[in-house]
Amino acid sequence: MSSEKRKRTTGAALLLGLAGVLWLPSILPGHELFIYRRYDPQENLLSEKRITMHGELFGELLYPSSYPSYNDLSGEADRWNFGFHDRFFITPTTAFHAQLVTHDKDGERTKFDWHFSVRQRLAGPLALDIGHDSDHDSDHTSTLNGKSYYTNRNYIGVHLGWSRESFLIEPFLRFFHNTNQRVHLDLSGEKAAQEYGLRVGASFGAVGSLSLQVLGRSGAVFGRIDSGLGELVLRFRLEDWLELTVGGGIWADAQRSPRGQKQTFSKLVWGIAILF
Repeated sequence: MSSEKRKRTTGAALLLGLAGVLWLPSILPGHELFIYRRYDPQENLLSEKRITMHGELFGELLYPSSYPSYNDLSGEADRWNFGFHDRFFITPTTAFHAQLVTHDKDGERTKFDWHFSVRQRLAGPLALDIGHDSDHDSDHTSTLNGKSYYTNRNYIGVHLGWSRESFLIEPFLRFFHNTNQRVHLDLSGEKAAQEYGLRVGASFGAVGSLSLQVLGRSGAVFGRIDSGLGELVLRFRLEDWLELTVGGGIWADAQRSPRGQKQTFSKLVWGIAILF
């Protein structure tokens, strides 16, 4: 089978799987991971009458890491993340993105983080983003105030993306709807209402790429940032289909929570990604 046919077959199979997932109830928030990669919008469903899907399968060791295993922040730290990204263009200006991250601790599957979004480029650098994020505990039931707890959110956002041949800078602003995600790490305080963010991506030719994402969450529209997250990912290309991942992240309260706490979690990431 040629590489082109194999790509189409793989894309079709993954799309069918994602279509099934979309019918699941929204109890399965995490956030959208950012990995800088250029895509060709000319490979789109409207023009070609077929799906050309790009993405990756990845596996990562988090060590050292203090990121908690479950939604209620109980348990030991996560040690492994496995998952995938899928992206394809519906039209030259409309892209669909799906992401799954699974969390594992000592062989125990602790959580599934789902992300789905559709981005529509409006004019120049301006784009509209509509998405859904959700986290679902696997072998454990998180509780908050004596009730089962998982995070879930829908959002609409605007992005301003300026790019060159091998560089991207993209500030964005998102507003949450129908969410139970809390702004503070100890799950106290208001529900998240808004997210400010910035992405920076750079490609170093055949060597690899850099992806940086920072964001801050607020409990009020255009309010102060209550907690923030930052992630830096360096990718080194070993083959056209294989990359080495080195990076890290920090998740921290910017303000003291109503419980008087100001928590911080951090991680270093080591892994590989299989590109398709």
